[in-house]
Amino acid sequence: MSESVPATRTDGEPRTRPPDRGRPFGEESPVAGLRLLPRTRRAPYPVSPTIGPDGMRACREILDAARLLFVERGYHATSIQAVAEVAGRSDTAVYQYFRGKQEIFRILFEELGADLIALFAAMPTLTADRAGLAAFQRWLEELGAVLRRHSSVFADWPLEDEPAVDNPSEEYLRQLGALIHGRLAFADTRDVDTRVLSIAIICVVEWAHIVLDAGAAGSGRAAQEKALHDTLARIIHRAVFPAAHAHASGPGPGATPAARPAVARPGRPAVDDQAAPEPGLRKVVTARGRSTVEKVLVAAVTAFEQRGLAGTSVNDIIARAGVAHGSFYQYWTDRTALFTTLTHRAAVRTRDHFERLADVGTGPELDGWLDEWLRIVEQHGTVFHVWTVEMVETPPLWPAARALRAYLDAITAQLARRWPAATPLEARTGTIILWTLLTELPYNGWLRHSVLTRDEILSCQRLFLGRGILGDSLHG
Repeated sequence: MSESVPATRTDGEPRTRPPDRGRPFGEESPVAGLRLLPRTRRAPYPVSPTIGPDGMRACREILDAARLLFVERGYHATSIQAVAEVAGRSDTAVYQYFRGKQEIFRILFEELGADLIALFAAMPTLTADRAGLAAFQRWLEELGAVLRRHSSVFADWPLEDEPAVDNPSEEYLRQLGALIHGRLAFADTRDVDTRVLSIAIICVVEWAHIVLDAGAAGSGRAAQEKALHDTLARIIHRAVFPAAHAHASGPGPGATPAARPAVARPGRPAVDDQAAPEPGLRKVVTARGRSTVEKVLVAAVTAFEQRGLAGTSVNDIIARAGVAHGSFYQYWTDRTALFTTLTHRAAVRTRDHFERLADVGTGPELDGWLDEWLRIVEQHGTVFHVWTVEMVETPPLWPAARALRAYLDAITAQLARRWPAATPLEARTGTIILWTLLTELPYNGWLRHSVLTRDEILSCQRLFLGRGILGDSLHG
C-alpha cells in the first residue's frame, strides 16, 4: 500500500506524491517497436497515405506524450487533446495516425509485451548455488527496469472497453510461461505452473515498485530498489530451492516466541457502540440507518474499483446507491470521509488476521490462513488497491496508514526470526513484498484481471510465503 504499507519520508512525514515513474518525454524507447506503428495515414490524408520518416517520428512523439500523461494522470483522465498538446501537434495530426486513445494504449501494451518476451528469453537458468542466486538478482533488476518504463500500461491494463476477443495479454502470458519453463529445470516449483509463476513474479515486482516509490526518498530510491530486488530474489530462490536453504533458518515454531508487536493498532468498528461513530462517519449509525450506510459503502467500492478515489465523485456514489444527497451527507462530509470508513474496516480485518500469521507453524495452518485471507481480499481488495495507489495523495488518511504500516513492520520482524542470521530478511522490503504478495497479486491477477484462478493464487502464495518467507520452520 503506498501509504497503506504506509510509506513515509526520511523525516517521518508521508510523501506528498509518488516520484515520477515515467520515462522522460522525448527519450528514445529501447523497444524496437516501430513494427507496431501504423504504416499508412488515416483518411482523409493531406498528400500521401504512406508514412515516411517524419511521420514515424511524429508517431513516436505522440506515443511518448501519451505514455507521459498516462503516468501522470492515468488512462481515463488523459484525453487526445492533452496528448496532442504535449506532443506539440494538433488533434487532427494525432487522428491522422491513430483512431483514438485506445489504439495508442494498445501499441504501448504491445511494446511492454515485446520487452517482457525479450527479457524472459534472456533469463538465466536458475541454479541452487550462490552464483545462480546472484544471476537471478541481476535479472530481477532488469525486469524492474522494464516494468518501470511501462508502469502506466501495466497498471491500467486491461481496459474496460477493450474487446475480449482482441485482448493480446493471454498470448503474451503463454509465451512467458513457456520461456520460464526451461529456466526452471533444476528448481522445485511444487504445484505451481510456470505460466502462473511468471505472472506472479511480474505482478509482485511491479506492484512492489509502486509501493516502494510512494515512500522512497529521491536520493535513496536506487539503493532501496536494489534492496527490494535482492530481498525478492532471495525469497523466490528460497522458495524454489528449499533443500539449498534447509536448516539455515532461525528458530522455528518451538522456540521462545518474540514479544508481540507493541504498536498502535486500529480499533474495531464501533457499529454497535452507541458512544462513538466509526472513523469517517459524522454520527453513530442507528439500526434504522444501517441499511442506508451499507448500501452507500457497497456502491462506493464499486465506483472506486472502476475509477479510483480521485476519479469518483459523491454524485457517482449517490447515483449507484440510489439514495438522496441528504442521506449521504447525513453520515459523511465527503468521499474521503467515506473512504476513511472503508479503510478502517479493512485495517481492522487485516490486523486481526495478521495477528495469527507469526504463529503459523504447519503447512495446513498456512493453507487455512491463506484461504481465509483471500476471503478478506474478496471483500476489501478494492480498498487495499486504492490505498496502494492513492493513499499518498490523501493526507487525512495518513495517520491510519502509519499505524497499519508500523503493525505490519512488527509482524514482518517476527517472521524474520525464521531467516538465517547471516542473511536476515530486511524489514522494510520484507513488509513491501509481503503486502504485495498477499494483496496486489490476488487483486490484480485474480479479482481485477482474472488471468489466474483462486487456486492458482493460493498455490503461488503458499510457495512464496510458505517456503520463501517461513522456510523450513514450516512443518507438515
